[in-house]
Amino acid sequence: MNSSWSSWKSEIVAVLKKEWQSESRSMSGIMTTALICFVSVIIVNSITWTTTINAMIGAGLYWMILVFAASVSLPRTFLQEEENRTADFWRLVARPEAVYWGKALFNIVQMLVATLIVSILFVIMVKVEVRNYLIFALTGLSGAISIASTATIAGAIASTASNRYVLSAAMSVPLLVFVVNLGITGTAWSFGEILTSGEKTPIAMFAYSIATCLIGPVVYSKIWKS
Repeated sequence: MNSSWSSWKSEIVAVLKKEWQSESRSMSGIMTTALICFVSVIIVNSITWTTTINAMIGAGLYWMILVFAASVSLPRTFLQEEENRTADFWRLVARPEAVYWGKALFNIVQMLVATLIVSILFVIMVKVEVRNYLIFALTGLSGAISIASTATIAGAIASTASNRYVLSAAMSVPLLVFVVNLGITGTAWSFGEILTSGEKTPIAMFAYSIATCLIGPVVYSKIWKS
């Protein structure tokens, strides 16, 4: 049992390390995500500079920025493997579930960093008052994990397609509709909007993220074998 877990852990860590080493050479993914987040908040701030936006619109703008940043950067972890012809290497040395989990964990870390950047900039620069910081933080945390796991699934499914980048983005949007709706509800509630069960949104989002994290490896293993 311990030997089996050690084997799984070593494979997942190897994939995670490879992703970080690839990223650390140029920092293109992290820098692109950070730049998108920063510029998006600046644009929102410029548009709403002379007006006071309500809680629902503010929450919608907040989640629009997060989804845009995620759709640009997160699916790359799988798509670049096919472009660089390194996908076959992982097929030889690791199990598909371990490869998926390594890449999913890397995406989750990226999305957590992006969410932290957006949240800080949004609170400082956009004229929206946060009434409940706990729900705001929990909604952002659960939403980041949900978005990352969903985008990872989309990237995994589209990885072998010829138009993989377009297909991945197209698949991510409908899958993220549920997450965005929940996120807007929870964030708007934290901004002071009176919504039924808005404070329970993080629980639903955590449940969704768990479901996608469990389904993703199964889906990728099927694609791996095909």
